[in-house]
Amino acid sequence: MLRTLELRDFAIVDELAIELHAGLNVLTGETGAGKSIVVDALELLGGGRPDLAMVRSGAQSALVQGTFTSTGFESASRRVALSGRHAARLDGELVTVTELSEAVGGALRVYGQHSAHQLLAPATQLHQLDRLLAPEACADLSRHRELFAEAQAVATRLGALRDSERERSRRLDGLRFELREIDAAKPRAGEDEELEAELSILRHAERIVAGGGRALQALGADEVSALTLAAEALRELESAGRYSPPLGALAEDLRELVSGLGAVSGEVEGFLADFQADPSRLDLVQARLAALDALKRKYGPSLGDVIDYRDSALTEAAGLEGADEEIGFLTERLASLEADLDALGERLTAARRSAARTLTEQVLPLLHQLGLPQARFGVALARAARRTRTGSDDVAFEVGANPGEPIRAVHEVASGGELSRIMLALHLVTGSDLPTLVFDEVDAGVGGETANRVGALLARLAASRQVIVVTHLAQVAAFADAHFKVEKHTVDDRTVARVALLGEEERTAELARLLSGTLTDTSMKHALELRAMAAAGVANDGGRGRSGRVA
Repeated sequence: MLRTLELRDFAIVDELAIELHAGLNVLTGETGAGKSIVVDALELLGGGRPDLAMVRSGAQSALVQGTFTSTGFESASRRVALSGRHAARLDGELVTVTELSEAVGGALRVYGQHSAHQLLAPATQLHQLDRLLAPEACADLSRHRELFAEAQAVATRLGALRDSERERSRRLDGLRFELREIDAAKPRAGEDEELEAELSILRHAERIVAGGGRALQALGADEVSALTLAAEALRELESAGRYSPPLGALAEDLRELVSGLGAVSGEVEGFLADFQADPSRLDLVQARLAALDALKRKYGPSLGDVIDYRDSALTEAAGLEGADEEIGFLTERLASLEADLDALGERLTAARRSAARTLTEQVLPLLHQLGLPQARFGVALARAARRTRTGSDDVAFEVGANPGEPIRAVHEVASGGELSRIMLALHLVTGSDLPTLVFDEVDAGVGGETANRVGALLARLAASRQVIVVTHLAQVAAFADAHFKVEKHTVDDRTVARVALLGEEERTAELARLLSGTLTDTSMKHALELRAMAAAGVANDGGRGRSGRVA
């Protein structure tokens, strides 16, 4: 609920802080004292349009700030500046006016002359009617919201798939071509390095054969060769080594060298015997390397990268090929969801027709009690142009306030005072999920016993939530849980408005003033009687008031 309201340099208010109470809060005061300033401030706090006339003369900006309990935020404020640099804040953080409106709009609502259009929107009325739905219909509504959200998600995905179908087809054709190209070559990681080594051998085959042959001759094929000379030297060292140990040791070393030369000579001979330099193989290797180079230029830079690209392309192609299957599945799912939503929508429409009859039956006598004896009330339920999360129904509350007038949408017919009384009756029947309700002009044009009934019904509504009422009727003010008086004062030759919470004796005096305009023994006695009557009426109302609904 709204705990405090602070104004600074707002209209004719220099500084003002009101600590509001639970239950029924009433503001009274002389005509022109500034009672509407509080309503204007709350409308601005709820996201209303700023007006530079709200800034007090001589000030640069006006500030409205409220603190709240049992909401998702603790404070909200709105600043209107002559410079045009207005600001909205939630818990001290700058927010957009839309964000402020959404937050404060979930905590309080103002019903008055300037709020009819926005507060009686079809969605608002539908929500209010739905508060009368039976439990099974509420379950259908909850299920409808879930399926509607899923249907929207499915339709969005389906639309995206269909919109991209042409691009997807082009992409899939490209991927298939690339996969065919890579798979036709069947590249193997490291294959290009092996082929480069083989190409080097093939290109220098003559040099390899010639060099190998000459090496073989030098090693042992000729009569005078390295191996022959080394063997002869070995024989000489072995002979001399019999008489000289050092030469004998050298002979041992030379024997190992002779053995190694023989081994190398044998391997060279074997290599030359097996070596083949087929010119056609050279052409094949060069062609294969050219094919692999072409793949690396497109998908590389290495063959490993080409193979990785092939794997990712295969995965992407599989996903694109599966899109057609997904389109089929989503199409079937959307059709199933639409059928379920149709069935739920039909049940919701039937339930709302029943709730509309209940609402009409219970609101109409309340309107008669609230000083609209000729009022007619109805709920127009029509097929919506398109389905929404709440179903396929458009709801409009209709009223005819005077005889001979056609019944029309509430916001087209009702004056500010009539609107406040209609909304009071609606909230008494349907209850409200808003913790704070503000009524302006609810008692416009009423008096006598009707005024007593207005006060009693406001007190009943305030038994389950905070209600703030601006009134000029003692009969309404008598039911207050907290009574505030708005007065004008002159300070330093300037008019300022003040709001004060009245004590018990002050309340009685203010009621007496409202009753007769003056304080006399008779008016004070009448005021005390009025307070006693209001207290007895609230006590007699009993549990009905706590529910916020008419039994």
